[in-house]
Amino acid sequence: MQTIVRNGTNVSLYYLTDSKTVDITSTETTISEGGTPELIIQDCTTSDATLRTDVDAQATWWGWKYKHDGSSWSVNADFKGVSYLTSDINDSVTTIPVGNTNPFTASGTVQIGDEKITYTGVDGTNLTGCTRGTASTSAASYSKHLDVDQI
Repeated sequence: MQTIVRNGTNVSLYYLTDSKTVDITSTETTISEGGTPELIIQDCTTSDATLRTDVDAQATWWGWKYKHDGSSWSVNADFKGVSYLTSDINDSVTTIPVGNTNPFTASGTVQIGDEKITYTGVDGTNLTGCTRGTASTSAASYSKHLDVDQI
């Protein structure tokens, strides 16, 4: 595996299989496979990005969620994930179904509407162990497709 990181912060911007060819120049980055360009990134150049190769697999990778220092991964403490509800929920559920859990940390706090909800785990596409209406907010019912923002 390989990752393109932002210089100075080591934040992982892109995570790619070894079959991808990455060419970072002074004007852009081109990602190709088999000689065919698949993506050209204008704001990712030799002045602000570095390619790290032979990186360990990161099963829950999500853009900006992790840092890679050249030898190992760490969580980017400044990252805040976002996804959406995949079904309606009432004000008492303790499992929150989301479109993708990769944007979220292993535990933390999310916000839906005005409600803050803590969670203690991630299982498949669910935030689990949820405590509703935290930080002086009130638990409420929500409709499918609303944003779930990590705070």
